[in-house]
Amino acid sequence: MGYFLGYSLAALCALVCAVLTYRRRKRMGLLTGTMFVAVAAVNLAYLARIGADTYFEASVSASIYFVCLDFLILAMVCYLIEFTQSKLAVLKYKKAFCFSVCALVCIDAACLFINIFHEILMRYQYQPNEGYVISYMYQMKPSFYLHMGFICLLIILSVFILIYKSVSIPKIYRGRYVNSLLWLLSMIVLNALYLAGILKLPVDIALLIYGFSCPFVYMNTFDYSSQGMLNTTRKMILEYMGTPMVLFDYEGYVADSNKDMRALIPELDNQERRLSLMDFIQIGAFRQLQNTSMDQEFEWDNPSETGARVYQGDFRCLKDEKGRSIGHLLILRNREVERDMLTQLYSRNSFYSRMEDMLSGEAYPVTVVVCNTNGIGLVNDVYGWAKGNRILKKVASLMRENLPKEAILARLEDGDMAAGLMEVEQEYAVRLFENIREQYRQGNDTGINTDLEYGIAVIRDQSKSLEEAIREASQSMRTKKLMSQSSRKSSLLDSLTQTLTESDYETEEHVERTKEMATRLGRALNLSDVELGKLALLAVLHDIGKIAIPHAILSKPGKLTESEWEVMKTHTEKGYRIASASKELQPIGEFILHHHERWDGGGYPGGLAKEEIPLLSRIITVVDSHDVMVHDRPYHKAMSHEAAVEELRRCSGAQFDPHLVDVFLEVLEGQKVS
Repeated sequence: MGYFLGYSLAALCALVCAVLTYRRRKRMGLLTGTMFVAVAAVNLAYLARIGADTYFEASVSASIYFVCLDFLILAMVCYLIEFTQSKLAVLKYKKAFCFSVCALVCIDAACLFINIFHEILMRYQYQPNEGYVISYMYQMKPSFYLHMGFICLLIILSVFILIYKSVSIPKIYRGRYVNSLLWLLSMIVLNALYLAGILKLPVDIALLIYGFSCPFVYMNTFDYSSQGMLNTTRKMILEYMGTPMVLFDYEGYVADSNKDMRALIPELDNQERRLSLMDFIQIGAFRQLQNTSMDQEFEWDNPSETGARVYQGDFRCLKDEKGRSIGHLLILRNREVERDMLTQLYSRNSFYSRMEDMLSGEAYPVTVVVCNTNGIGLVNDVYGWAKGNRILKKVASLMRENLPKEAILARLEDGDMAAGLMEVEQEYAVRLFENIREQYRQGNDTGINTDLEYGIAVIRDQSKSLEEAIREASQSMRTKKLMSQSSRKSSLLDSLTQTLTESDYETEEHVERTKEMATRLGRALNLSDVELGKLALLAVLHDIGKIAIPHAILSKPGKLTESEWEVMKTHTEKGYRIASASKELQPIGEFILHHHERWDGGGYPGGLAKEEIPLLSRIITVVDSHDVMVHDRPYHKAMSHEAAVEELRRCSGAQFDPHLVDVFLEVLEGQKVS
């Protein structure tokens, strides 16, 4: 009765696992469930063999038992092939291999059924005095060894598949396959000991273990990844995520840390000392981490020689669903290696950190360049963000290819990119970025007028901070973008210049000539890039206030009356107010206001004299006056070049800054020679 109950429960256990497995309705579930059904059949067939009272019953039940065993081994091989996803050469043609094995199993099963009537494999003998529960024991014939050899071959293949899988994958993933291997080997050993008569038991206990081990096989197959591997996976992620991290338990002691944090705080490796949160804060000099009862972010200056110099700390208080403290987590992010996901340039924080390192070496001059792509918004609208992102990546690639290797490159906000160049003057930076701009233009395949604009700021000593330099370079770039036809920001400038040319006798040619000559004079005076940008914009808009002056006064061919002249003089103040109303034009508002001041103090509106007059206003006064002299206007005919030069010299020191006149005449002479 005990044997009946044991093998029945083993069969029932296997059948329950089969039902649960079949519910998964996947290939792995089908193969595993079939193997469990075969286990149940083997147990039931063996139970029938135990209960056989006649020779015929023993013959039938034994043959069915061996047939079920054949199909169990076949199901196990198919299960292991799918379970291990084996890439063995012998399994390269998996379908053909499985079909061949199935055919051989069917042939073997047919021979076993024939054996019931014609004992070609084995015969039976009644042995009541052997101490076995089974009354009829089988005696093998020579052909039975073919059956045994086939079964042994399949078992050896199964063992080899598991061994091969276990040694061909990383150690941390071997657990589930090693478990299966140990399970299979234990079954083989028990069967071998029983068949050899070494294990003196009245029944084959291995069959019971087959049945009762089905839940283990089920969990090892389907639940191992979510249970057995979970802690391993978490530990692996923690260890190799590349970010220093330390976890404290609810008592405030270190529960775990990864190798990056242990490299920064070597005391974490001390196994003999249980480190508390307060000890950790003191050892690492986390001065900004004082209140440990609240979440906080802080900046940490690493006092050790290991790791980066500056980290961004993220401290979190961990709580359960009831709000009770279960620990604390500290993550340190290296500000020096953070990169933009799209361009792989440094992030803003990393750029600032590395630039501060560069400036601390006092390798002046340090040139900061900020650049941006004009027309990228239109590209995004027409072609989508993917195309716009490719353009940004192309710009980043051009910067890496054309700038010095030691240059620090970053992507800031709003699509701006920045470059920090050590011991580089403005002129060299201009050449570098003009080359990049030309390559960008040649590679433009969008059919849309896009361009690359840039601004430059030079840090020559500690009097100018990095923040000021970036702000100055950004301002210069945005000022230039106002004058770029490929920039959406230029629409404001286009509208104002069109209104000006329609209301005054100013022409586009005059505006372009004034801008070109003002820029040349500015370069000759070694103005900074941001000042050159303002000067170019001022050359275009210095007379913008005239759009508010009556057209009759602007176009009057004769001399203005005193009242008309007073109205005319208000155009500088009106221009100042127009510029002040626009964020983009505010930087040139003061220069517009004072571009009619005189060196001797006799100008308007403020009566400023000499260096009281802003430099850019003085430059525009000289350049604009010269262009008016040498070109026709409603109220006068154009002068010759010589007469204009003589007029400039005559008014030098009275209307014009004498130094600017001298430099401007040199620029004119150089232009004439070239």
